[in-house]
This record gives sequence, C-alpha cells and structure tokens, in this order.
Amino acid sequence: MTWDACRYLRDIEVVEVCARLNWYLIRFTTLNKLRSLQSECLHNLRYARSMCTEERKGKSFPEAQQKLSWEIRDALDAFECKGYAVTTPAVNKLGPSEIAACLAIIKTGEAVDLMSAKRELPLAKAVALAWKDKQIVGVGAIKRERREYAAGVAKRGGVEFPSQTLELGYVAVAPEHRGHHLSDCLIKALLKQHKGRLFATTYSEYMKDALIRADFRTGGKEWKGRKFMLSLWLREE
Repeated sequence: MTWDACRYLRDIEVVEVCARLNWYLIRFTTLNKLRSLQSECLHNLRYARSMCTEERKGKSFPEAQQKLSWEIRDALDAFECKGYAVTTPAVNKLGPSEIAACLAIIKTGEAVDLMSAKRELPLAKAVALAWKDKQIVGVGAIKRERREYAAGVAKRGGVEFPSQTLELGYVAVAPEHRGHHLSDCLIKALLKQHKGRLFATTYSEYMKDALIRADFRTGGKEWKGRKFMLSLWLREE
C-alpha cells in the first residue's frame, strides 16, 4: 500500500497513514530487538521512499520522501538514557583530563589504534560525552575529513561513497555503564551536530544495532581490521 501510494497515487494523506502504520511496526521490532523483522520493515519502507524520487508526469514526490524519512528515524529513536547526561562540548574546549578519560574508554573497545585516537580525537569535527556523577563514562565523535582514509575504507568494503564523507567513530562506553543505550544517545547527539552523509565501521553486534537505530545501512563485504572483521555502514543525508 505504501509503495502504491508513493509510486502511483501520489497522495500525501494516504502516505501519512501508511507511514504511521509502518512507524508502529518499526518501533515494535526495535524495542523487542527483532532484528530480522526490523530489517524487513526498514527495507520495505525505504524501497517505497525511493519510489518518491521517480518522476511521474515530470514531477517527483519530495514531500512523501521527507515524511517517510522522518517516520523511519523517529521510529528507530526508541531509547533514552535515564540517569545520564550527554553533552556536545566544543572539541577545542576539551581539557587534557577529559581527553585522557575519553581515550581510556576508547581503549576498552579494543578495535581502535590508540595512538591514532590520541592524535585524531582532538581534531574531530564534533564530540559527544556521556556523564554519570561528573564522570565521563562514554564518548563518540565525528572525525575530521580524511579523504585518503575514506577512499581506502570504500575500497575494502566494496562500496563507493564520496571520499569527503566524514566518519562517525570512537563510540565507546565504560564497561560498567554498558547496557543503558548510551551508544544510542551518543550517536543521536552527534547526528544533531552534523547534516550530511556519514560512514562508520564496526565489528560489534551491539554497535551494529545502534547504527541501525540511527538509520545507517550496511553494504558491501567485511574485511580484516586490526583484530576483528569489520563491516561498513552508511547514512544518507
């Protein structure tokens, strides 16, 4: 029905009804961690959304495309981090002790080259910090533009994307504070700081779920990282 409404009827009221019904399906599968069913629901709605870009009688259907995009992202935004605060300080305002705390948390994830993180974190475009009782317990960043690195990731992952695309990374939570959806809240805060395409790489099943909830999609092939097999994830504007 959603597909027909987007491709043939081109009636925004019908699209709004379909979009809301799909919202309930996506929210239910997200809250209950039904990844396979969630993936099917997202695939179907995204395919319907792609129909909105087709021109019929010389016109596309941008208002429906925007509506479906909003419903997808709102349905996936299903978790809050009660008892924690998430901030997005200016990167150049981070002090040495805060940088050190972030690096210590990033180190627990084991997938990141710590020397690279030490060099790149202070240069990031945006940083999000999770706090508990005045202590940093989680971190995430949108890294600076690195065209050569991005091109290398695209080649290893087997998926083409613009080399100027920024990377979402360094998302890590202190072990004793995991299980509270802090990764979701960190990613959500970072996305508010950036408008545009992003990519991410991960080996973590938990992080993959968080990226799905942030409307990232995986593609291509896995490749061997420093310690683990990595997969590529992309988020459109």
